[in-house]
Amino acid sequence: MSKKSRIKQLAVSKESRSVDNTHGSNLWTYNHFRTSILTSLLNDLIDLENDGLNEDICKVVRRSLEYFINASTNVPKGGFLSGGPLYLEIETFARTYKEWNDVDGKLPENVKQRREYLKKLRKQRQAITNKVRRLQFEIENNLDQKILADSYRAIGEIIGLVPNIFKNLTASYHTYMKAIAA
Repeated sequence: MSKKSRIKQLAVSKESRSVDNTHGSNLWTYNHFRTSILTSLLNDLIDLENDGLNEDICKVVRRSLEYFINASTNVPKGGFLSGGPLYLEIETFARTYKEWNDVDGKLPENVKQRREYLKKLRKQRQAITNKVRRLQFEIENNLDQKILADSYRAIGEIIGLVPNIFKNLTASYHTYMKAIAA
C-alpha cells in the first residue's frame, strides 16, 4: 500500500469515528448525566451526609442509577485499552451509593462512614468519566435512548418528591430539560 493510500485510509477511519456531542444531542444527553447529574448528586450527598436519606427517596435515586446502567449495557467495551464494560463501572457506583445510604444514624461515626463512602463515590464517578471519554463513538452508536430518558424521568420524580433536598440535582435536571425543549 502506498503512503498516499495509507494517509487516505487513516483520514477515512478518523472521519468515521466522529461524534455529535452538540447541546441537546443524544451523546450530549448521556454526557450530561455522567458529568452534571452524577456530580450534582455527589454535591447534594455532601449536604446530606449528617442525616442520610429516607429509604423511599434512596430507592428512587437507585432506580435512576439502575436505568442509567441499563442504558449503558448496549455500549461495547471498546478496544483492549478500555477495560471491561462501562455498565460495570456504573453498577459499582450504584452499589456504593446504596452503601452510603445504608449507614443509619446521625452520630459522628455514622457521618464519618458516609464521608468515606462519598470518597469512594467520587473515585467511581471519575472511573466512569475516564471510560466514557474513551467510548464516545460506541456510546453514540449503541446507546438505548429510551432507557436513558427513563433515568432522567426518575430524577424528575425525585425532584418532585423532595424539591428542597436535592438543590444541585434540581439545577442540573432543569439544564437538561431546557436543552431538550430547545
